[in-house]
Amino acid sequence: MSFSPIQTGTTTAPTWTSGTAPTGSGEVQGKLGGHTVTALATPPHASLGEELRATPQPASGRSLQERTVTTAPQAPVALRREALATPTALRDTVGEPKRDWKLFGITVLHRSTGYKEVLNKLESFHQAAGSDRAPAPPTTPESRKAYAEGQIHKLSQELGELERSCDAYAQGNSRHSHRDDIAQLKSQVQAQRAQLDGLRDQIGREGMPEGLSVADARAFSQHKPPLSLQDIRAVTTELRASGMNPAELQAGVERLFSLPLDGESLVQAIKLKMPEGLAQQYAQTGVPIRPETAGLAFNDKALDRSPEAGGGLTKLGSGAVNTVFKGHYQLSDGTRFTGVFKPSVPGGAQPDAVSASGINTDRPVMEQRNVAVHRLDQHLGMGVTPKAEIGVHEVDGQQRMGLVMSFAPGLSPLKSGDVVVTLSPEKRAELSASPELATAYAREKGFVDGKLVEGGIQLINSMEVENMEGDTTVQEKDAFVAFDFSDPVLREKTTDLQWLDALCGQVDRHGHNYIVQQGADGRVTGVIGIDNDIAFGDQLTHPNDVNPAAMRSRTGESPPFKGCVLPQVVSTKTATALLAMTPDKMLELMGPGFTPGEQAAAQSRLGAIQTHVRDLQAKGQVAERTEDWGSERVGSLLGMGTTDALTQLETLRSQPRTPAVNRQIQALEEQISNVSYVARESSILAEVRTSRQQPLLDPRSVR
Repeated sequence: MSFSPIQTGTTTAPTWTSGTAPTGSGEVQGKLGGHTVTALATPPHASLGEELRATPQPASGRSLQERTVTTAPQAPVALRREALATPTALRDTVGEPKRDWKLFGITVLHRSTGYKEVLNKLESFHQAAGSDRAPAPPTTPESRKAYAEGQIHKLSQELGELERSCDAYAQGNSRHSHRDDIAQLKSQVQAQRAQLDGLRDQIGREGMPEGLSVADARAFSQHKPPLSLQDIRAVTTELRASGMNPAELQAGVERLFSLPLDGESLVQAIKLKMPEGLAQQYAQTGVPIRPETAGLAFNDKALDRSPEAGGGLTKLGSGAVNTVFKGHYQLSDGTRFTGVFKPSVPGGAQPDAVSASGINTDRPVMEQRNVAVHRLDQHLGMGVTPKAEIGVHEVDGQQRMGLVMSFAPGLSPLKSGDVVVTLSPEKRAELSASPELATAYAREKGFVDGKLVEGGIQLINSMEVENMEGDTTVQEKDAFVAFDFSDPVLREKTTDLQWLDALCGQVDRHGHNYIVQQGADGRVTGVIGIDNDIAFGDQLTHPNDVNPAAMRSRTGESPPFKGCVLPQVVSTKTATALLAMTPDKMLELMGPGFTPGEQAAAQSRLGAIQTHVRDLQAKGQVAERTEDWGSERVGSLLGMGTTDALTQLETLRSQPRTPAVNRQIQALEEQISNVSYVARESSILAEVRTSRQQPLLDPRSVR
């Protein structure tokens, strides 16, 4: 007869070719290799996730009742792939071991002995790993724990022997040509031993969930991110509570555990009855599913659907990859809120600053970074960011997760594309005499063209450009808005934004992504930073790292960052708030979704900022009142004093541009851009006024 052994990773039973095949419990005899073999046939174990229904005999005095025993589900197929190479895979890489030399049936030379030993130990481990079911499932917490710990001990011993065989191979014949392959196998072995050690610790603390095999526990721990026994217990408990039958339970596990979500996200997805497609979006973006990130406040039910409010979510505009919507919300506390909803678009290329700052570009958690910046801003009392929350809305028949932000009216220092400005009635009447006059007026101010509109003129600052493929795109040029950077409110709030960016590790603050707000009288009333998502990277361990020159001096790298170093002046209110912040409070405000490295970097930045603030207090570089920000001393601390580089720069710009002058200008521009946002924008404004190569706008006239 022949006998087919069970192969690792399969459920193929031995094939009996003579005698009586085992069909139930009890003994059975058969022939194996000319010998009579007695085997004990055991009823097959039910698969994990099934409900084992047994019908007990009715006891006297009570009716017959159905007894249900529910066990844990099996790990999904995708997770059950063994992380440790199989003997077959190793042979495919290294090749077959060399055959021993024999003479008249007697081995005269053993060959590939070290490699054969590695293969034998590897095979032994996989056999042990594939047979971790108890003959009778343990029924008590103590017995489940003892059995699981015994299995882990056995697997650890197998791995120890395998690691020793790898070492023996490496220390053996110097002509071994696959040392790197065996070294890689050894690293896999060490990773598996660490995994088992972690599993043993969990079982020691929490016990072993009923019905869960060690193989399944190991498979779940290979999930990205890894799932603990507590996670598995919580998820399966929640699945059962939802009323799933065994087949639905296992199917739910197969779907949910295929997503790269942490255990708490899986639990929340089940509790919230979240559609699979929506859970997939959270998984792709990296945003964890929590009550505060699930769109419970900002969703279709919260929209004001009255005709006056536009009937619900209305399209505001479309970009190259996304469409933005406007919504009027009636919140649970009775307040009303008008915001912009920007659906998340998972995948796609990210700016270089994202990876340079240490943010995972595959799952960058951009929405949560925006929310975290706003929460820190609110706690510090600065008021320099728009409200930001994660919302969920139906878009084109599909539930979409995205960011809800409050409107931020105002103007950025840099204005891209066409712009409409008001004209006096007399000036508009003058330009109405001929279409050429509007064009001449616009070109005199540095724009491409001009077109009269009601009450003013549309200044055209865009043009169609044809690329090499023959496609036409619209190219928008920038105009600079001539804000008065000596304004005390503008200085104070822009510097507050600079402090917040340093704390959050925001590396992309430039003239396009903050807004200056003005009252009816033209006076500045506030500053709002927008596009706050490129923040909290784990490479930014010091607040000055947001500045490219500072980062370069510390690490030698030249990142594409646009931040400034820590300011040399701070308001009394901001200083008090920053010094009162604790490391734990900072992590609480950041919320979920950040890596340990990002959390540690944030706390490191906080510590450095607090040290710097105390130093400023000791030097007396604290502005107590808003009016103080308009003083010459504060201007000098911001890099704008009459004896500072800004004045030198203006002088150099008026001189003939020799190579030496250009080098001095470049050095001074970098020096100024490092000091403060205020000095940087003032420098750019001065350059625009001097060169007249860029359109300049009066902020009071822009609509």
